[in-house]
Amino acid sequence: MNAERCEYLAGNVLIEVIPSISDEKPIHLISGDIGPFEAGVPCRVPMWTAILMKRKHNCKVVVPKWMEVDELKKLLASETENDGLAELPEHFFEISHMLVRNATDDIFEVEAVKSLIQDIYDRRDAKLRTSAIAFLSQNQTCHAQLDCVQLLETSSARATLNACKQVGTLVRNLHETTPM
Repeated sequence: MNAERCEYLAGNVLIEVIPSISDEKPIHLISGDIGPFEAGVPCRVPMWTAILMKRKHNCKVVVPKWMEVDELKKLLASETENDGLAELPEHFFEISHMLVRNATDDIFEVEAVKSLIQDIYDRRDAKLRTSAIAFLSQNQTCHAQLDCVQLLETSSARATLNACKQVGTLVRNLHETTPM
């Protein structure tokens, strides 16, 4: 799985928008109805619909509370203080990336938001890498449980984990063939 696939899956997450158009007829889709829309009245739509409406200048996106600067600072502090991974909203990185890319004018202090999200990602990535290397260097074959890992993180860490697994195999083979 790659980042584009992760974003595709996150596209079904509901997000609040404030339509600038009125349309009394709902849109009938296989996944469910969207609408009706009344100008100025907030409603929840899938992320992909919000982005399409935003591109047509038919809505203002209501950015999730967790994307506010103060909330992101709290998440960053939690990542820094704890050894484990902090719990994040579902599809945290995918949604924030889509909103920063498509609804920049709806995000207050967008540069600070982008910087904080990148800092959170970097801290989490460093934790995942160091814990994976430490785990795989234990010369044991066993399983591990990763709590609070985002889908995007698992897809991006796959290459690192495979490389670490290969290194672990080489180290085990070296120890097995070394004469005593």
